Amino acid sequence: MANSLFLKKPMNLLLQEAGDTGEHSLRRTLGPVSLTALGIGAIIGAGIFVLSGLGAHYAGPGLMLSFVISGLGCAFAGLCYAEFAAMIPLAGSAYTYAYAALGELFAWIIGWDLTLEYAMGASTVSSGWSNHFIELLHILHLKMPLWLAYDHWTALRTAENFIARDMASTADPSLVAGTQAFLDRVGIVIAAQSPELLQRAHDLVGAPTIFGMEIGFNLPAFCIALRILGFLRGGGYGVKPDVREKYVRGAGSY
Repeated sequence: MANSLFLKKPMNLLLQEAGDTGEHSLRRTLGPVSLTALGIGAIIGAGIFVLSGLGAHYAGPGLMLSFVISGLGCAFAGLCYAEFAAMIPLAGSAYTYAYAALGELFAWIIGWDLTLEYAMGASTVSSGWSNHFIELLHILHLKMPLWLAYDHWTALRTAENFIARDMASTADPSLVAGTQAFLDRVGIVIAAQSPELLQRAHDLVGAPTIFGMEIGFNLPAFCIALRILGFLRGGGYGVKPDVREKYVRGAGSY
């Protein structure tokens, strides 16, 4: 069993699998330009575009030195990948290289690491890109609706902030502090005690899923109703437009 974890795949077997043709085989359709662009994009990353301002704020002119050092690291990483690609001219990136050089266990670890890396990378890139796109629209004097610019979770957290602000002006502090804990307990009890009720609630109102666990009521509708209640209890208390703009825009920043 232990030996099988470190079993290496021979080069001739890798080449044979790469040469197979069929429904589930990979076709070599990318040319030199596409591969070079894909490699540069994978090496540089998105942090240079979304975190440069924050780095300049804390590091000042020293940020240029970090760019030079990072550029050297990217160049060495590119040379390493070029050497591996020349030795093992197959698809699979570090997964294939590890399978041939280190064994199945290391290939399995690296493969899942790459999967998580690209999944998280897609999230951070999309977040940074959306903020830049919104700022570009502002420069062009075009304003995108804020409800369209952010995800359901950000909108939910923003609604909770407004609820807390409105209720805190008139309600008892213990009531405000216990509201979120009460909602969490309701969802947990429904999910644990009555799966049938949970399914019926999902069918009726389309209850969302949070961390793989469905909750038994429609959170957006509940937050809207609670928001109206807080507004009425506050005697017409409202949030100023500039404050609302700051809260909504700040909630989804990267």
